[in-house]
Amino acid sequence: MKSFLFALCVLSTGLASAQQKPQPGAGAGLPPLIDRELFFGNPEIATATLSPDGKFIAFRKPWNGTMNIWVKKAEDSFDQAKRITADAKRPINAFFWSRDSKYILFVQDQGGDENFNVYAVDPSAPPAAGPEVPSARNLTEAKGVRAFIYDLPRTNPDLIHVGLNDRDAAWHDVWTEFKAGA
Repeated sequence: MKSFLFALCVLSTGLASAQQKPQPGAGAGLPPLIDRELFFGNPEIATATLSPDGKFIAFRKPWNGTMNIWVKKAEDSFDQAKRITADAKRPINAFFWSRDSKYILFVQDQGGDENFNVYAVDPSAPPAAGPEVPSARNLTEAKGVRAFIYDLPRTNPDLIHVGLNDRDAAWHDVWTEFKAGA
């Protein structure tokens, strides 16, 4: 703990002295602006998650400038990953593996309406004729309703607990009849 605090003091002292030195090319002695893209742009790879069986890694990576889900075998390089979603308009912000490692579950809204539905995609499924990615099934099929994934029970890998605010927009009721694999 002492070494951490010492390093923090050294770092803050170094930052303070760096801020006092005028930067070349900076107007009025101010440091140069940091590009906004560094803070708010898409990362190269994000939220990598090992499948429960340890055989695969899923992660988010941009495709056409939008964060999508990719999967690779644990021993493969990230260059060998295959994309399993193809959303060019709205980023996929989070996903989960099903307990049996057969599906990836994610929530997605349509056009920014913030009414999220729950989707399941089988990463091992071949793409249908035409698309480059396997089909994702909408498990909730709700219009004007926000869905959340609350839990993936350990005792039944096909079951997920989903919250839907279809009865009252202010409250989410928990539903357990959604089957990832059915």
